[in-house]
Amino acid sequence: MKAHEIMTRDVITVRPQTPVQDIAALMVEKHISGVPVLTDDGNLIGIVSESDLLHRTEVGTERTRKWWFRVFGDSRQLAQEFAKAHGREAHEVMSRRVVSVGKDTELRDVADILDNHRIKRVPVLEGHRLAGLITRGDLVRALSQAQITKAATKVDNAALQKALHDRIRATSWIDPGYFSLTVNDGVVRLWGFVETQEQRSGLRALIEETDGVTRVEDNLSVGIPFRGAV
Repeated sequence: MKAHEIMTRDVITVRPQTPVQDIAALMVEKHISGVPVLTDDGNLIGIVSESDLLHRTEVGTERTRKWWFRVFGDSRQLAQEFAKAHGREAHEVMSRRVVSVGKDTELRDVADILDNHRIKRVPVLEGHRLAGLITRGDLVRALSQAQITKAATKVDNAALQKALHDRIRATSWIDPGYFSLTVNDGVVRLWGFVETQEQRSGLRALIEETDGVTRVEDNLSVGIPFRGAV
């Protein structure tokens, strides 16, 4: 799927001169955690998010720095912190370095950007103009609406067992030497050991999505006994 397929098109935005108090009220009223800042001709120049309004002098949350940081610290950072604490308009408090995506960006890449940059939303641009917005919630919503279809394919036992072994050997996160599996009419039975619960969950997911599998009977134990023994 592409970004334009799930993005919110009717995006709430503000102008550079919008007062900070109005932005805070808008975010509360609309139950949103950030707003893009657009010029009069529609170009995106920044975003005001909850984190930009976190340390404000009006409510006593302005950062206090040790004297040595005020003397020897990064002057650019100190100026930025002061602007965010005391600025009265959007352009004074907004984050200017905006991570964005294009309309045809794959959703897997959008998810990576949200995750890697630890942000809650990403603007979708067409040129320099805002076309939409994707939030983490939009990705969750897309998942809730996705049709998880799995063809009821009948696969004979030997072929299914081979397919499972091939897929398991192709992974890099589990050692197949500590467990075994059998296949009977689409039912996969697991015995043995895995090192972690995460490996157990991953193995089950791998098996369950394989064509021909109808059920998994999990008899695995977590923890490899006697590992390291001579």
